[in-house]
Amino acid sequence: MLRNIQNIYQHLGDDKSREIYANRLLFSFTGDWNYMIRIVKSTNLYHKIYKILENDSMPKYIFSAGQWGKVIADLFQEFGFSGIIDNYAAGSYRNLPILSLKEFLAKGLDATIYIASTTYHNEFCQMLKDAGIEKERIVDVTGMMLDIYHKQQYFDLPALQARKEEHEIFVDGGCYDGENSLMFAEWAGSAEKTVYAFEPDAENIRACKTTLEKIENLSYKLIPKGLWSREDVLNFCASANEGSKVLESGEVQIPVTSIDEAVDGKVTFIKMDIEGAEYEALKGAENLIRRYKPKLAISIYHKSEDIWELPELILSYCPEYTFYLRHYSLSSEETVLYAVAE
Repeated sequence: MLRNIQNIYQHLGDDKSREIYANRLLFSFTGDWNYMIRIVKSTNLYHKIYKILENDSMPKYIFSAGQWGKVIADLFQEFGFSGIIDNYAAGSYRNLPILSLKEFLAKGLDATIYIASTTYHNEFCQMLKDAGIEKERIVDVTGMMLDIYHKQQYFDLPALQARKEEHEIFVDGGCYDGENSLMFAEWAGSAEKTVYAFEPDAENIRACKTTLEKIENLSYKLIPKGLWSREDVLNFCASANEGSKVLESGEVQIPVTSIDEAVDGKVTFIKMDIEGAEYEALKGAENLIRRYKPKLAISIYHKSEDIWELPELILSYCPEYTFYLRHYSLSSEETVLYAVAE
C-alpha cells in the first residue's frame, strides 16, 4: 500500500492537490476531524465567509440548529456567535442558546443572521425579510456553498479547459436532474456536445430529460440505470448512512450497467458522483479509459478507502494521468479527484 500511495502522490499535479491528498489520507486512516478542517480552511468558500465575519461588528446569529448550523458554529466559533435561531429545536449548542424566530424578534436586536440550510435557505431568507429583517443583515452561507456546487464543481480546473476537444463526449454518472450536464454544456461552449446521462431513479430521469431538452446544440442519450462494473440488477440499501452499499438483503433493486457496455464509441470526459459505487463503475469503464484517456472528475469522499483505491485503479489503466484534487464544501463531502492525461 505504501508504494501505491507514493506512486499516487508522485502523480499529483500541484501543491494544492498534494496538501488535500495528505490530509484526506490521514483523515481516512485516523478519523481525526482536524485533518478535514485543514482542507476546509484552505478553500475559497471558507475564506470568503471568514472575511464576511471578520468585517461584521454586529451581534451574529445562525439560522438553523441542523447539520449546517452546527458546522458553521464549529468552524467559525472564534467570531463569537450570540445564538442560534430555530423554530423546531431548543436548548443550546456549544453554549449558544437556541431560540425561535419569534423569541429572537421579541428581543428587538440589530444583528446579522447567517443562514445555514441547503434545503430551506430560500425559505429562511424570505421568512426573515417578511419579518422585517433588512437584506443587508442576512448572509446566506449555504446559498454560497450551493452556488459553488452549481457553477464550479467538476469543471473549474484550468487543466480541463486546456484539454477541451472539438467534440466533447460527456458521461454524467449520477446525473440526478441534469444540472451537471447543463454545466458541462456551458463549459464546452462552442464545441460539439454529446451527453450520456446515467440515472436509475424514475423521477430524476424525468427531470433530467427536461433539462437536457432545453440545452441547445446537444445530442444526448439518457440511460435509466446506475453505473457498475457489469450489467446486472443489484440490491442496494436505502439508508443515507450506508450510501449505495450493495447488500444481499438490500430493500431497493436497481438495474445497473457499465460505461463500456452502454457507450458506443469515444468518450472525452467522465464525471461520477454515485454514492460510493465509483470503484465498481471505474472497473466498468476500463476499456474506454485505456483507449481514449478521457478527462475524469470523480467523487472521492464516499468511502475512506477511495482516497487510495480510486487513483490506484485509474493509474493501472493509464499511467500517463496527472491527478488534481479540489474540495467544494465546509464538511468532509464534495472532494473531487480530477485526472488529466498528458
